[in-house]
Amino acid sequence: MQGITITDQTTDGFLAVNLIDILQAIAPVVLTSQWQISHLECLGKTAEKLYQIADTQEFISGELLLQLAEGITQVIDGKFQGYRVNESNPWFIITAVDSSAYDVETVDEKILSQVRQQFQQFSELPILLTV
Repeated sequence: MQGITITDQTTDGFLAVNLIDILQAIAPVVLTSQWQISHLECLGKTAEKLYQIADTQEFISGELLLQLAEGITQVIDGKFQGYRVNESNPWFIITAVDSSAYDVETVDEKILSQVRQQFQQFSELPILLTV
């Protein structure tokens, strides 16, 4: 996997990116994946539902994730893993890091390029080789 850390900030120094922004940047492929959520801490009107999903480790559709992400005002921490049909490893991972950044990792360079085009401040993540 390869990836980037997104750190776009508002003029007053807060993270200017939310989960919905990243999901919309990869639309429509977000809809063709099943998603699993873990290590979640978030705020917003749909936070309780996301917590329930994270607690049960159930897979949800991309459509449901988009709907729930629209109601989230802030993701403090969390991992959102996208799986293609009949695959056991995630192809796309979004990790919220302490309200200060989002790590976005994928096996698809074209999708990563789409994400890069949507944000101004990002740095490349080191490529980890698995043995």
